[in-house]
Amino acid sequence: MTKFLLGFGIGVGLAMLFAPASGEETRGRILHKAQDLSDLPRKKAAQMADMSKEKAGQVGADVGRRAAEGAVEAVKQNLAGDQTA
Repeated sequence: MTKFLLGFGIGVGLAMLFAPASGEETRGRILHKAQDLSDLPRKKAAQMADMSKEKAGQVGADVGRRAAEGAVEAVKQNLAGDQTA
């Protein structure tokens, strides 16, 4: 029983020496982390919206380029057809 009390006393003493922060500071950290977590969905949604805009721009540029290439090819074929007639 004395070894238990001695170990308990040493454990409490070490806990007091190495405690990371006061209760008020710990509560502040918890509140800050909770606020960060509550902002996470909004930040992710904004990130996804930015990625979607970028992807849509790439797709639009690709479609525009293909349409222009198709138009150029059609004009070339039309000119080639006019020259043979």
